[in-house]
Amino acid sequence: MLKLLLGRSGSGKTTKLREMVRDALHRSPESPVFLIVPEQASFENERAMLELLGAEDAQKVHVLSFSRLADEGFRRYGGGAGKRLDDGGRILFMNLALSAVQDQLEFYRASAAGGELASLLLDVSAELKMCEVSPEKLGKTAGRLPQGALSRKLREVSLILSAYDALVARSFLDPLDDLTRVLPLLREHRFFQDAFVAVDSFAAFTVQEYQILRVILEQSRETVVSLCTDSLHDEDDGTGLFSLVKDTARRLRALARESGVPVAVPEVLAPGKRVHT
Repeated sequence: MLKLLLGRSGSGKTTKLREMVRDALHRSPESPVFLIVPEQASFENERAMLELLGAEDAQKVHVLSFSRLADEGFRRYGGGAGKRLDDGGRILFMNLALSAVQDQLEFYRASAAGGELASLLLDVSAELKMCEVSPEKLGKTAGRLPQGALSRKLREVSLILSAYDALVARSFLDPLDDLTRVLPLLREHRFFQDAFVAVDSFAAFTVQEYQILRVILEQSRETVVSLCTDSLHDEDDGTGLFSLVKDTARRLRALARESGVPVAVPEVLAPGKRVHT
């Protein structure tokens, strides 16, 4: 079941969610309990769980960011062994990829030898990975466009990124691919089976993260997601302060329904004085 916990900033969503984690742990001590938060909030939430539950019970709550979730999946089921690519390696391999395909380029041939293009393409590569758009998919999209500058540029970007990925794959693992690589492991091994999963402090998710959330919804007993808004209706048609968060709520509810998961009535916390946690 998916449940959304809604409320404006300072309404006590995080405190309420932590209490729900505590109650889930006490209600079903043998079932796994997860708290998924942004990377920068991991330590704070581990400390909060320790203060709320005590040392013994706090160890039973898995406080994870999405990247730490991938690390945990690889630790349990394998797939994480290998040299990890860093920023220096990315620049090196992108420059090698540009050199390898330079003769096949038209728009980017003149700038292929410069470092600025390599940095720009690395940003593009990172964005595409988060959206689960492969170079091959990008090339197919280019092929469906009318002949012109845009289609040729996309084909060249697809060519460069394909060469880059092939060079990296020979001897390195790219951390940007971790969520994509761990996804089938989490699904196959039923990582979240019968779990209570709380997700806190996110305004939006990447495509990779939505795929992980789909697995969570399919396998967990209950998933609760807190969002910083006090309603689901977007009266601003995508232009308001809370429009992004409301779109996230819409996507999560649609994802649950697509997966055959019941969606509970959202719980809306009343505005009040900021709760210090």
